[in-house]
Amino acid sequence: MTSEGEKLSVLLVEDNEDDILISRQAFKEFKFISAVHIARDGQEALDLLSGSGSRAGQKPLRPSIILLDITLPLMDGIALLKRLKADPLLRRIPVVMLTTSSRREDIARSYENGAASYITKPASLEEFLELARKFEQYWVSVSKLAL
Repeated sequence: MTSEGEKLSVLLVEDNEDDILISRQAFKEFKFISAVHIARDGQEALDLLSGSGSRAGQKPLRPSIILLDITLPLMDGIALLKRLKADPLLRRIPVVMLTTSSRREDIARSYENGAASYITKPASLEEFLELARKFEQYWVSVSKLAL
């Protein structure tokens, strides 16, 4: 379990380089993140989490939380979410959908498949910094993670 003052490791599954840059910049502003790992598609995320495929022989990654975009190449975010929640070794990792979509169908499908939260991406760095503050307050100070 994390407790107040502990740092989180994050797996960001995102293919948009601008969004990756903004996310890294926002998380750099805060001290609650120990590491941000990037996967640019669903298959790369699975490889990181399993230590297989392109990551064969490496220790499987076990982040505190996964931030997942819906629109990804090779395997979309919903398909990846289903795979994560079906895996007994990965299902306890909270998955927060972080995406540009605000479609009701995407929100419903995310929760139906085990997402812990659904957040629409902010448009600017300033808005993302504010989101990161709220994210820190909730995931570090309020919520307890079982890892």
